[in-house]
Amino acid sequence: MRPINFIQTATFRVAALQALLFAIVVAALFGLVWREIHTYVADQLRTAVEVETASLREAARVGELESQIRQRVNVLPVGPDYVLLSDANGQRIAGNLLYRPTEPGWQRVPFHGAHGRHKGHAHQVDLYVTPLGDGRWLTVGRDNRDIGELDENLARYFYFSVGFAMLFALLSGGIAGHFFIKNVDRLSSWAERIVTGEAPGPLRPQRGGVEFARLAGRLNRILERVHTLMENMRQVSNDIAHDLRTPLTRLRQRLESATTAEQDAATQRIAIEQSIHEVDNVLATFGALLRISRIQARERQAGFASVDLSELFVSMAEVYGPVAEETGHAVNASVQPGVAFKGDRALLTQMLSNLIENAIHHTPAGTCITVSLNGSESGAVGCVADDGPGIPVHEHKRVFDRFVRLDSSRTSPGSGLGLALVAAIADLHRVPLALSDRQPGLAVQMQFA
Repeated sequence: MRPINFIQTATFRVAALQALLFAIVVAALFGLVWREIHTYVADQLRTAVEVETASLREAARVGELESQIRQRVNVLPVGPDYVLLSDANGQRIAGNLLYRPTEPGWQRVPFHGAHGRHKGHAHQVDLYVTPLGDGRWLTVGRDNRDIGELDENLARYFYFSVGFAMLFALLSGGIAGHFFIKNVDRLSSWAERIVTGEAPGPLRPQRGGVEFARLAGRLNRILERVHTLMENMRQVSNDIAHDLRTPLTRLRQRLESATTAEQDAATQRIAIEQSIHEVDNVLATFGALLRISRIQARERQAGFASVDLSELFVSMAEVYGPVAEETGHAVNASVQPGVAFKGDRALLTQMLSNLIENAIHHTPAGTCITVSLNGSESGAVGCVADDGPGIPVHEHKRVFDRFVRLDSSRTSPGSGLGLALVAAIADLHRVPLALSDRQPGLAVQMQFA
């Protein structure tokens, strides 16, 4: 068996989706942090400008403004801090900024010609313009090179973090998926070997967790079902070959004798009628086998509905009462009203009908047959009982197999499929069957849970 390609599995797609979602979450969180940091740095920039403006205004009050400006320009001649003292016409008196103020307050203007470290990030400057009492203008500002540098670093960290998150998610998901697929592949390979007879069952996972133990349990039930169906198929083939050989042989002999010239028309007609009867019996046998196969294949389980079991048991007892009287039997009913069960009414009718007919056909005249139904907390218990000769205890399980006919019933008509059909219907409805010896007689109990 060729190993599974991990790239083509749903596990890989789940790992890739997990990596994508993980990256989106990381990106969203990083974006929020980035925005908060960016806002904080911008606020700090303006706070620094406002503090510097307050300091210079205090210097202007004591007549030291120009000296203070020249001192600051000498210390930081190329930014990122800028200061400008201009006259009433906007002409520069002192400072390192080319700007003509026209109105007070905050101004954000494009910035060109920055110098010094990280000058490439300086593309705008925030200015705070303050009119002085003597007609002059004081302008203090700071460019955004620090914010630009921060954005560049954060972008680099962002791409690295997202890439690492996706790689980590893919790697961890790939490792987990590899072990998962390996365990699934091991279980499926083992199951296939069990089906082909190369390995014994059942499946017993040695590692992998509770989910693999549960998967193994379900596979074991499937394999057991497959094994049962295969055994049934083999048994049915053997039974058909064994049980249909006799009627087909009789049919051939009758047809062969009917072709001889010595036979008169009446004798030939009788032979043909007997042959038709044999063919009908064979067709009835195949029809019963087909019904059993369809029931075991669960073809009718989807049509289950609530069935009034009480009404069904009463009606079946009433239907078979006159039939039983003709053969010297009696059918009594003891049914608790109001008992319901979810199932297929036609199949449940067939099951109960076969049990009653089986009791009528295989017990002597004078036998009393009782059909009963009683409800309980765990469900309802149905029963078809008689006071006839019964069935040996060691034959109780075997009577539900196909084509099984006990020695006591060899002389009565039938194909040995009636109780097999009952077992198939009971299995479909998950109704356990139990046979018990009444001494004398036999009871077939049905547990409707």
